[in-house]
Amino acid sequence: MKKVFYILPILATLFVLSSCQENDEVGEYDNWQSRNQHYVDSIAALANAGTNGWSKIVAFNLVDSVASRSHNNNYYIYVQKLENGTGTRNPEYNDSIRVHYLGRLIPSTTYPQGYVFGKTYSTYTFNEATDVPTVMGVNGNATGFATAVMHMVEGDNWRVVVPYYLGYGTEDYTAAAIPAYSTLIFDVKLARIYKYKIDTDTTWH
Repeated sequence: MKKVFYILPILATLFVLSSCQENDEVGEYDNWQSRNQHYVDSIAALANAGTNGWSKIVAFNLVDSVASRSHNNNYYIYVQKLENGTGTRNPEYNDSIRVHYLGRLIPSTTYPQGYVFGKTYSTYTFNEATDVPTVMGVNGNATGFATAVMHMVEGDNWRVVVPYYLGYGTEDYTAAAIPAYSTLIFDVKLARIYKYKIDTDTTWH
């Protein structure tokens, strides 16, 4: 019987250790704000050094935009130019556009490539021959995304990193399952520009 009493404390200790290990696991969005800030800081360092084609763009300035209210318009998005287009004009804020895009969050436990919250691709790999770009108004997008496309020409293909304060901010965006303080990462190709009140036919062909 004494052997039984020796074994029970050992089993109890193992159970406690196992429970602690489970509790120590990092949750999907634990320390999410600091993890996102660290990610943005790492991209900003690349952009400031001009490494791997990264650069930064000041967020566009509107009277009611987050960038102009309290931070002297010193908010940046970060872009990596993957392919240069042949267009000669940029979309303006009231224009409409057609774009191919995939939007995702920073890497997390379940999504090592980042949770994909939206895409126009038929699969998770862009195929320009079969994928149809979506039409949208520039002014219907978050400040960071709008800033990016307003600097693009038709045919440009960019990777865009948008800090949370130029994306969906400090509140959860439940419609797309995006937690508060999320950095948004877009692969976006500008396919066509429709000038406001001029290009009224937005049919894709």
